[in-house]
Amino acid sequence: MHKYEVVFVFVPEEDRFKAGLETIREELKKAEGVISKEEDMGLRELAYPIRKESQGHYFCFYAEINPAAVIAIDQAAKLQKNVLKFLFVRKDG
Repeated sequence: MHKYEVVFVFVPEEDRFKAGLETIREELKKAEGVISKEEDMGLRELAYPIRKESQGHYFCFYAEINPAAVIAIDQAAKLQKNVLKFLFVRKDG
């Protein structure tokens, strides 16, 4: 298990944001990831439009995840219509 900081950018509509957030939480639990901290970073202006959206709702997870499971979570996130972008960053130590 490695420590990761995972940032997701969801669509700005509140109901779609909540639905996308729950789906991602389920994917992390299914991958046996241990979430140590969650941080809602709120609505922010995007640097460039993504899927015709100019704003995104940013949310950050701090979690311990098996590296092999990161690929499965990555694939699931790509299929989510409520997720605009995401980034996994491995934290050393």
